[in-house]
Amino acid sequence: MIQVPPNVTWAMLHPEFWLDRVSAPDSVLLDSGAVAAFNARVYEILQMPRVLDLPDTFSREEVQARVQQALLSKRQYYDVTGAPVDYDTLERETLAAIPALDSFPIRFGLTSQRTDVRSLPTHKPLTTEPFRFPFDRAQETTIDVGWPVAVLFDLADWSFGLTPYYWGWIRRAHITSGTRTEVEAYTQAESFVVTVNPRCGLINTLTGEFLAAQMGTIFPLAGEQTDVYRVHLPVPVQPNSPLFAAGFAPKIFNDFQPGYLPFTMRTMITQAFKLLGETYAWGGSRMGIFGRDCSRFIRDVYATMGVLLPRNGNEQRRVCTTQVAFTPDMSDADRKAVLCEKVTPGAILEFPGHVMLYLGCVDGEPYIIHDTSAGAYNEIIVSDLSLGHDRESGSLLRRLAYAVLPR
Repeated sequence: MIQVPPNVTWAMLHPEFWLDRVSAPDSVLLDSGAVAAFNARVYEILQMPRVLDLPDTFSREEVQARVQQALLSKRQYYDVTGAPVDYDTLERETLAAIPALDSFPIRFGLTSQRTDVRSLPTHKPLTTEPFRFPFDRAQETTIDVGWPVAVLFDLADWSFGLTPYYWGWIRRAHITSGTRTEVEAYTQAESFVVTVNPRCGLINTLTGEFLAAQMGTIFPLAGEQTDVYRVHLPVPVQPNSPLFAAGFAPKIFNDFQPGYLPFTMRTMITQAFKLLGETYAWGGSRMGIFGRDCSRFIRDVYATMGVLLPRNGNEQRRVCTTQVAFTPDMSDADRKAVLCEKVTPGAILEFPGHVMLYLGCVDGEPYIIHDTSAGAYNEIIVSDLSLGHDRESGSLLRRLAYAVLPR
């Protein structure tokens, strides 16, 4: 059941309520060329290499540096029993697991299913408070089926490598190996379908199995029939078979659309409201169950329009253009006035630890849709910015630091 916070009416839980308040909701905010230019700048700003731009080999020193980079920050962690973890030992064991090689050949591949990217080669949770399992700090993010991976080396069950925007550990069984050329052909296909509904995009394979696609996931298009899109999947039918298998994406539920959706206010707000009520999940995985956190919610909404944001909220703010920077001395009244007068609906509102999608103002009160785990809420909700006013950290409005947009 969708929760309705104070000051929110039932009408506000529908995208049409907000679209009726937007001038020219179908105007294209960025065309495909501008979107491609933005996506390219993201890598430059984050100083991250693209997966397919890595060299053929890495030196041992480079591999050690990347493994070190992916590790958690040093602090006290707790294991599944609630006992303190000796993190220094865990870090030493991880670094010691790097194979004794002077040169590491890069292996390219695609993820064959949605999977975790971890800071350590383990699924055991590490928490900063005993038994707070939904906030597993070793969970970096999740990546969807068909995402490219550059593997530096393998352990028995884990592979370490680069995924889009993140170095980390991925389940070895969830990576389908291919050549650099094959992976490039899949991820940069000119014709593709994009998943536009949450957790509903079921694709049937020739083996009779189903693959669940998530919002924003793309699949290269092999052909189209009256009732189905024929797509390529990175799921070999058997060992040593071709990298791509055939999949069939039905049209009946409108889960898939050919090409990216237009980058408009209508698309953005409509896509966001499709996720209303979905349970919060730190790092995209709540104790092994698929979900989204605040920044993954933003990322997946924009991904349907081809805007490929990083998953972390502070990085989303860094790669976007600032509309407004809020200073600590601004009063609540000034903050509301600036939001209502200067910030565009669809903008990303950010402060350290949280991001929100701005919807607009009603009677001088700004409203947002966001994925939150604060207080009584643990899901994607519509709210005003008064939430948290009774907490020591202050309301969302008081903590607000930036309003930004991809530009």
